[in-house]
Amino acid sequence: MASILQVAALVLLAPLAQGTVQQVKAWLQGRRGPPPWQPYLVLAKLARREAVWPEGSTAVMRLGPLMAFAAVLAAAAVTPLFSSVGAGEILLPLFALALARFALALAALDTGTPFAGMGSSREMTLGAMVEPVLLASLLPWVVAAGTTAWGPMLAVSGSLGPADVVRLAALVGIMLVVLAETGRLPVDNPDTHLELTMIHEAMLLEYAGPPLGVALLGSWTKQLLLVAIVADLVAPWGLGGGTGIVWTLGKWVAILAALGVAESLTGKIRFLRIPGYLGASFAFSLSALMLQIVGVR
Repeated sequence: MASILQVAALVLLAPLAQGTVQQVKAWLQGRRGPPPWQPYLVLAKLARREAVWPEGSTAVMRLGPLMAFAAVLAAAAVTPLFSSVGAGEILLPLFALALARFALALAALDTGTPFAGMGSSREMTLGAMVEPVLLASLLPWVVAAGTTAWGPMLAVSGSLGPADVVRLAALVGIMLVVLAETGRLPVDNPDTHLELTMIHEAMLLEYAGPPLGVALLGSWTKQLLLVAIVADLVAPWGLGGGTGIVWTLGKWVAILAALGVAESLTGKIRFLRIPGYLGASFAFSLSALMLQIVGVR
């Protein structure tokens, strides 16, 4: 029951998290911007509209957003959110998120449209680069704990000092790869309307109505889940309920604000330069691993 409540809270807060990032970007760019609760209004509008399907599409397209959303929920169920109750292996959420990517890419191909197919191809290519780097960003904690279970990893992270160089290097490495995994600048632009530059958004061009709402809610939930994973690894304090919930929400807001700042300070890079960008993330994660092994603090 505790895991179910945590997942439900994550889903309810996911649109607000997206609105928070948009609000931070608007402030930094000198705009008023939409209110943080704007994503809730978007979901309500989509729920009232009719779903329209391309001619020739099959059940693969119709089930794609639902399968992706279900995979994200499964990943959240085994991740420490507000407490470590129900937490399992850290690799399980990553495998579930990879399944969500596959479901959306397959559904986009089923539409038979060129832009959706292009977005699907780019998404899978990006996934082949991002997922190994995301796994590498976990190595400092996995090696230190000697296991991929959440409990020992949280204990190891909690034993380090707040300004420990291992923690700081690991934070930079995982934040760089999270920007790519969530489809944000400098890798992708979630606010673009130019089809030739779209990656994730291109896969959703043929969706309308409630299915589009499910796909958007799934991507926002995935974003907040990755934020929770970052908070767990680099700042595991407060996972115990009670006043710890306030600490957890504060860490999430800080990381979301950092995402908004990072997007406002960078521009989109060319697709062929993404390996170099992810290489920087890998370098920071590897540095954190080496510092952890040699015992530098």
